[in-house]
Amino acid sequence: MRRIPLAAGGSLVALWTLALLFLNADPTRSETAATGAWTAAEWAKASRLSPLPPPPPNPTNALADNLQAARLGHRLFFDSRLSPHRVSCATCHQPERGFADGLQVADTLAPVHRHTMTILNVGHYRWLTWDGARDSLWHQAVGPFESPKEMGTSRLYVVRSAMRYYGRELSQIAPLPGDWDLLWPSLPETGKPGDASFDQLPAAHQDAVNQVFVLLLKCLEAYERRIVSATSPFDRYVAGDETALSVAARRGFQHFVRLQCDLCHATPLFSDDEFHNLGVPSGAEPDLGRASGLLQLQQSRFRGSGPYADGPPVVRSEDYRAGEALIGAFRTPSLREVGETAPYGHNGEIATLDAWLEHYVRVTTSSQPTAVGRLDPTLAPVEVTAQEKRELIAFLHALSSDYASEWTQTPPDVLDALSSK
Repeated sequence: MRRIPLAAGGSLVALWTLALLFLNADPTRSETAATGAWTAAEWAKASRLSPLPPPPPNPTNALADNLQAARLGHRLFFDSRLSPHRVSCATCHQPERGFADGLQVADTLAPVHRHTMTILNVGHYRWLTWDGARDSLWHQAVGPFESPKEMGTSRLYVVRSAMRYYGRELSQIAPLPGDWDLLWPSLPETGKPGDASFDQLPAAHQDAVNQVFVLLLKCLEAYERRIVSATSPFDRYVAGDETALSVAARRGFQHFVRLQCDLCHATPLFSDDEFHNLGVPSGAEPDLGRASGLLQLQQSRFRGSGPYADGPPVVRSEDYRAGEALIGAFRTPSLREVGETAPYGHNGEIATLDAWLEHYVRVTTSSQPTAVGRLDPTLAPVEVTAQEKRELIAFLHALSSDYASEWTQTPPDVLDALSSK
């Protein structure tokens, strides 16, 4: 959850005075507030936030909506044999935890410096990771594979393992490089750029490895695009089921609209897919967020405008410039399933939704000496009553769904293979 501006400034006394004046001016408002019945304007906003459509196309991945690629990507996601340390994508993105891990920061081979983001509905984003250092789902997977703190593997190890277990299926999905069947068994067991085992390969062989590595990544994206929220209570209520939301949740949505939370949580994804500095306390090593992520993206050969993309990107990273406003800014995550993906913040510093709302109140009314950069200038000083907070949280929980499907389960053949090890 990113930015929730809870109200304009002023004391509780002033707020109550204004509320009483408003109720006296409109005697029907007291009934509306008591029942949580939405006004025409509130219904119009709700209708723009539901339902959640399918993910938009990704022109950089010709396999993005290929079912056969998605089925292979499903296996790759859960298969820990792609890492010499037996770490899979599902180690951190656990279906039963909202496809996150419930930890403050990811910790497989060693702790990293950021909280694990859910992959639910991740196919909707233009920018991936907290700082937007990746501009597609297939690009995003490069980092965890080759991070010594996460999966601790390399593109040579991944490619050789995938050929060993899935080579025939992979060759049916897309053409492989020329003479690949002869080349791949002779490749070193492990290696990536910066390792002698990879750097000493002929340039043509490096490119062939990269092509197959990218093909695997694009199959992973085809799978991850299918990890989506189901219909939530909020969606059912907007569609006409009057029993789907409690009074508290209906009132929570009214607070959400009145306090302009939908400025940043502005789409059916409940995210604007942009970057904001919310004054989250920094650890010992300051995290520059989008300011560093954008530069990293622009230097990557796997970016959407790079040589391994199948088509032009939706947005070009080269058209954006890093600046002071991006320091300490992080991507607005979706509020869908937010009740299942605690803790919160890019570094997992905030344990609960209650604490997250308290953070917003505090950060807009006092300085945060340990935060990096400057607070987003659109944030105004806010106050919120205990009841309003409970009702806002009730609404946020009403954005959760029963997202379980065949795609959230470990594929039986992978489960059998791993069990036999």
